Amino acid sequence: MRKKKEVNSTYLVRDSMDPNKLRNIIRSWRIISMVSLVLISLLLVLNIIPVNGDKPIGVGNGLDYGLDFAGGIQMQLKLDREVDKDTMDIEKGILLSRLNAMGLKDISVRPWGNRYILVQISGASPNERERIENILKQPARFEQRIDGKLAVRGDEITVNPDPQSSGIYAAQNSGYGWRIGVKIMGEGAHRFGEVAYGKYFSENSPMNRPVDLFIDRPYDSVIVFNRQDYNILSNLTSSSDIGSMYYGDTAMEVIEMRSNLTAISWEDNKSGFISLMQNLSVRYSRVIIAGDEQRVPEKVRAQIEELGFESERRPKSNQTYESWVKDLTGLKTSPRLNFNTRGEPVYSAVITGGSPTLQQAKDEMKENKIWLSSGNLPAKATIESQSEVPASLGGQFLEGSFYIGIIAILTVAVIVYLRYKRLFIVVPVMITGLSEIILILGLASIINWELDLAAIAGIIAAVGTGVDDQILITDETLRRGKKKIVSVAEQIRRAFFIIFTAAATTIAVMLPVFTIQALQGFAFTTVAGVIIGVFVTRRAYAKIIEELIS
Repeated sequence: MRKKKEVNSTYLVRDSMDPNKLRNIIRSWRIISMVSLVLISLLLVLNIIPVNGDKPIGVGNGLDYGLDFAGGIQMQLKLDREVDKDTMDIEKGILLSRLNAMGLKDISVRPWGNRYILVQISGASPNERERIENILKQPARFEQRIDGKLAVRGDEITVNPDPQSSGIYAAQNSGYGWRIGVKIMGEGAHRFGEVAYGKYFSENSPMNRPVDLFIDRPYDSVIVFNRQDYNILSNLTSSSDIGSMYYGDTAMEVIEMRSNLTAISWEDNKSGFISLMQNLSVRYSRVIIAGDEQRVPEKVRAQIEELGFESERRPKSNQTYESWVKDLTGLKTSPRLNFNTRGEPVYSAVITGGSPTLQQAKDEMKENKIWLSSGNLPAKATIESQSEVPASLGGQFLEGSFYIGIIAILTVAVIVYLRYKRLFIVVPVMITGLSEIILILGLASIINWELDLAAIAGIIAAVGTGVDDQILITDETLRRGKKKIVSVAEQIRRAFFIIFTAAATTIAVMLPVFTIQALQGFAFTTVAGVIIGVFVTRRAYAKIIEELIS
């Protein structure tokens, strides 16, 4: 009896080479759908359909790679205090919006505990890394001030989303101007109208007062210079209106009047300097030492700290005086006030500026949009450490993952062959498995999902579940050779009931994993593979088996 069943089953498989059955397979809408989707996915992965415009056509150029494969840096940010989950989410959102505003895509911001944030940047150039570091170093306590008076805080202003409200234009004299439309909310609208009243003269006047944008403007601080630097800054102005921060003011007026800070020279009255600092200690607790040890000696800093001040040294180094002043004050940019508020609330406004070249104007407008969109970070974040994954090492990881995938596919093929002893079953299992991998990669390409090691592990897991389902379909179908109770189609329907149940369970298990950012790649590719398998590849395989064993 057993021999008869084996012969019957073998006969059914050998009968699968009937040309009519092959025609039925090729003409099936399930097969046509799978093949069409696979071809589209291949075009996406090869970048023939240009999803990555900055890359040429090539294998894998349509995919986005994470830090594991593309190389890059990982920065660990430390907050100045512990925060709860809601505050951490706000912190993460602001940092992510500031970094994404730079136009870089492969950036990941991941909270770690209640005081640390991991920032991963893959494939960034050295210049882009420097820009990212500069943005991350800024605590984003945003302020708009007009002649030193607070006009708007970061939580009271947002960029107008209308594309027509921002743009670049040719300046009347020379260079290029830029404009950004903003919306001002709440008390900021009333405060801006009052503070800006009388600061606008005429449309063509170069004396329209600037609206200074500060990020982390020092507060509760005194800036200590030596006499030479103090005198230089007291007389330093710029005749150029384009891209200038001065607007007729001296650099020292920018510090004292517009930044609302106190600046002194320790050499002006050496005998009375300590007495002056004692008097200032009533109002201030921090001192910024403007200069290196040659400009302001360490003994002066020691005397200041003995009075109970916290001190921080900011050397000029190779900066220009203008850049140094901006570093000391937190001043980022000084666009011009271009309308008369009449003292009334201002709920929408246009911030303007200028640069000598078109590219500089574009960069400056983009940077201002970042600052205007930053809001206020709930907690100050500092870069505590950073590590780098060289691009060459990432390429080795990618190559190793490819070889592991090939080995996994061959291993599955051997096991399936040992199970059924028939290539007629092994080949469809391998074809649908490879199709599933290509479809997952195509989906990742079209939605710009970053592939990392976790995502590759998810692809292997998804293909593994696919092979399980295909074996289930095959076993249920072959049972008809032993028990002629129901049709092949009915056996496949029974198999799909189990498959759908298993798929729903897998998806339900993976949903909480999406909340763990380090494992999001694994969860995404696993769920994508299960969904693609259930609705595309498993159905195609079932049609093939239905025709081969019927």
